[in-house]
Amino acid sequence: MSRIVFLLFALAVVLTSTMAFAGDGELVLGQWSDGFWYPGRVAQVKDGDTLVAFYDGDALVLAADKVKKFDWKVGDALSCDWKRGGKYYDGKLTEMIGEFIHVDYNDGDKEDMGIGRCRTK
Repeated sequence: MSRIVFLLFALAVVLTSTMAFAGDGELVLGQWSDGFWYPGRVAQVKDGDTLVAFYDGDALVLAADKVKKFDWKVGDALSCDWKRGGKYYDGKLTEMIGEFIHVDYNDGDKEDMGIGRCRTK
């Protein structure tokens, strides 16, 4: 009986670790070393870690607590790379069509862009 309980427990651990994300290509947010969450795609899930390919070309193996489902929605506060200049400015997500967004910056400027140019706290 204890062997069956152990096997069921082991199966549950395996299933929950592999079911964290649907798999390769899933849109997620990965937390970089600067503490911000950046959008990326799952490249691989192995042994509880997730390889995330970020939109800027970087890739990083992240622990489960550093990866979450992509959950941005209209009204969310974002910090975005203004005109690809390398400086991030705070704003609000005001429109979203697939992976393309419109951001109203706090200083009054507005910009359309892909999600890969933004991050969240």
